[in-house]
Amino acid sequence: MKASGFVVVVAVVLAWTGVARAEPRPAQLLIWGGGKDTAEAEASLGRWQERAKKNEWDGTLKVAEGYPRIVQSDTVPGLKPGFVVVVLGACEPTAAPKVMETLKAFEPAVYVRDVTWAEPLACPQLGPEWRVVQSKSWKKKDNTLTAVLLQTPETKDPSKSTRQALRVMLRAPDGRLLGLDERSGYPGVDDFTGKEGFVPTLDGAGPTVTYLTIGGGCTGGPNVYETRVKYASDGDTLSPQVRERTLLDNSNTCDR
Repeated sequence: MKASGFVVVVAVVLAWTGVARAEPRPAQLLIWGGGKDTAEAEASLGRWQERAKKNEWDGTLKVAEGYPRIVQSDTVPGLKPGFVVVVLGACEPTAAPKVMETLKAFEPAVYVRDVTWAEPLACPQLGPEWRVVQSKSWKKKDNTLTAVLLQTPETKDPSKSTRQALRVMLRAPDGRLLGLDERSGYPGVDDFTGKEGFVPTLDGAGPTVTYLTIGGGCTGGPNVYETRVKYASDGDTLSPQVRERTLLDNSNTCDR
């Protein structure tokens, strides 16, 4: 009877803590950051929340309910004791690599640890709007410029065309988001001009993107405009340098 009573007491304590328990199992813990005390972990969590509010990774992934959250490393076998970390999720070892690819595209400091996890697995879900194709960062003393090339998931629906986007972020050395700009379009050759509809470049001194937009026209067809954006930083300001030109003007074919 005493043992049974003990089990009841433990169950009540776990219920009070709000932490669901599960059979301990191997998992990979996705860690945003943290530090040696709760204050440092709370500051790291605040940076995640600030960047999430600005839609930095919008449409590319979603963390499970209750995440991210702060965890004492001493309580998780596999983590180095003495730290307080911000956990984004706990994944099956086979599922973690793809999620990490997306997370690292936006924050290279994110890392993963093999642990024994005694709670239900809660791996971030990828998508649903975008998947990461490529990313690159340009690091300076006072900021880091990051460009992430995104693409819509593959579909068998012939009415839906593949779309791409270039999302460019400027971050301070402490991880704060200083600026964000996004341009999207449809890759492939445009029927009216014979030019590529969306051309991102992640080489050289910084990211650039050239894309076409279709405007109103007349009986001869639509107007087609080309926009070229070259990204640079000026201190703590993201500076998209935009150049536009008209490729096809059908406004003179309107019926009078």
